Amino acid sequence: MVPQVVGASTWEDAKVLNYLDLSILSRCVKYEIHQRNREMTPAITSKFNIIVCGAGLGGLAAGIGLARKGHQVTLVESSQVLNEVGAGIQIPPNSARILDAYGLTPKLAETVTWPESLLLKRYANSGVIARTPLQPQTTELYGHPYWLIHRADFQRILYDAAVAAGVDVRLGCHVERVDAHVPAVHLKGGDVVEADFIVGADGVKSKVRRAVIPDEHIDAISSPNCAYRAVVPAEVMRADPELVKLLEDKNANCWIGYRRHLMAYPIRKSSMFNLVMSHPGQAPVGAWSELGDIEDMRWQYRHFDPVLQKLLTHVTSCKKWKLAELEPLPTWVSDSGRVVLLGDAAHATLPYLAAGAAMAVEDGAVLAECLDRCRDVSDLPRAARAYEKLRKRRCETVIKGSHANGDLWHLPDGDDQIERDVSMSNNGDQRPQSGEKSGNPNQWSDPCESSLFSWPLAITNPFADRSKPAFQRWLWGHDAFEEANKYLDQHFRGWKI
Repeated sequence: MVPQVVGASTWEDAKVLNYLDLSILSRCVKYEIHQRNREMTPAITSKFNIIVCGAGLGGLAAGIGLARKGHQVTLVESSQVLNEVGAGIQIPPNSARILDAYGLTPKLAETVTWPESLLLKRYANSGVIARTPLQPQTTELYGHPYWLIHRADFQRILYDAAVAAGVDVRLGCHVERVDAHVPAVHLKGGDVVEADFIVGADGVKSKVRRAVIPDEHIDAISSPNCAYRAVVPAEVMRADPELVKLLEDKNANCWIGYRRHLMAYPIRKSSMFNLVMSHPGQAPVGAWSELGDIEDMRWQYRHFDPVLQKLLTHVTSCKKWKLAELEPLPTWVSDSGRVVLLGDAAHATLPYLAAGAAMAVEDGAVLAECLDRCRDVSDLPRAARAYEKLRKRRCETVIKGSHANGDLWHLPDGDDQIERDVSMSNNGDQRPQSGEKSGNPNQWSDPCESSLFSWPLAITNPFADRSKPAFQRWLWGHDAFEEANKYLDQHFRGWKI
C-alpha cells in the first residue's frame, strides 16, 4: 500500500510523489559515492568534440549523456522538424534508471502512465493467458517503475534536456557519408563537419554503418509483419459502456493470435488510447510514415474479441512501417576506433520485448561512461571497444528474445498454442521453489534459469537465482552505469582494454 504523502490528492499522485522523493534521495547517495570513487582514480580531464548522427530517441539520449560529461556535442538530423512517428512506447525500469540519473523523472512524471500489470490475452475472447505484475513490483525489485508514454512526448522531453545540457541540435542536415579516419561527416550540399568522435544513431538504414563496416553491404532482415499505430480519443471511448472499461483498465493489454497481435493502453494521463498492431503487410524498410489502410486493418482483426472490433471502428487514421531486424554485426566500431554505432543502427530488433528504445538509451549511457575515462584522443579507440564489449552481447540477446517472443505470440490455434498457454499461465508473481523448473515462455515473467528452454529458440540466461524472475531481472534489473564502471575500473586503471 502506498503511504499517505503530503500534497497527494489521489493514489496516482501518491505514487508519483513517493517515486520522485526516492529518486532524488537515490541520486544524492549515488552522487556522493561517485565523487568518492572519482577521488580514488586518476584525474581525467580531456573533453572531446563529438558528432551524433540522428535525433531519434537513442541519439538524443546519447547526446544528453555525453554533454553531461562535458563534451561538445553536435547532433545532426535529416528531418527539418522533430516529429517522432508512432504513438505509445514503453519505458522499462532499466531505461527509467538512466533517465532518472539525467534528472528527467519530474518531466516524465507529468505525462507517463503507470500500468499495474501487463496482460497477455486470448485474441478471441480476452481470456487472460499470462500476467506480468508491474506496479509496485518493478519499483520494489529494481528501484524504478515501468512507464507508458507517447513517443512525441518522450522525444520532446529528451530534446529539451539535450538542448539544456548544451547539445547543438542541427535539423535538416542529411548525412551523405562518414570518413572514419579524419573523422568527419559529409553532409548533403557539400558541408564537411570534423570531430574527434562520431556516433551513428541514424537508424536501421544507417549511413554511418558503411564507415564502420565498409566491405559489407548490410541490409536489415524484413519481417512479414508491419507495425500499425493509431490512437483513439478518450472522449470517444467514454461514450461507450464497453469501450470505457478498456480506457479505465489499469493494465497494459496484449491480445495475441495467429500471425498478429494487438497491444493497447492509455497514454497522456488517459486522454487518449494507444493501439499498436502487428500483422502481415507491405511497406519499405525505413519508411516510418506510410499511411495504413484502415479497412484492411479492421479486416485483419475480424476474428478478435468483438469489443476490439468495435474499438477499431473508431480509428480514423493509422501509420505503418515494416518491421525489420539486423543480424549480429561483425563490429560496432570502425577500424580507426573513432566511429561507433548505437541503437537501431547497431542492433535493430523486432518490438516483441518492447526493449529497442531502452537498449538505445543504455547504449548512450555506457558510451558516455567509456569516453569519460579517456585522457586524450589516443584513448578513444580503446574506449570505443570497451563500449562494444559492454553492449554487443546484451543487445544481440534482446534481438533473439524479441524474435522468439514474436514466434510464440503468433502461433496458430492448436497443440503448440495450447501448450504455450498452459506454460504461460504460471503468473509472474508466483516464484518456483528451489530446483523447480517452470518452463514459462513468457519472458517478462520468466522465473527459471533459461527462458524458452523448451522451445526451438532457447536463450541462455546468465542468472540462476530463482528468488526473482531470471530473464526479467536480466532485462529490467540491469544497471548500465554500474556494469560499465565495474568493467572500466578493472580495465582502465592501467589504461588498457
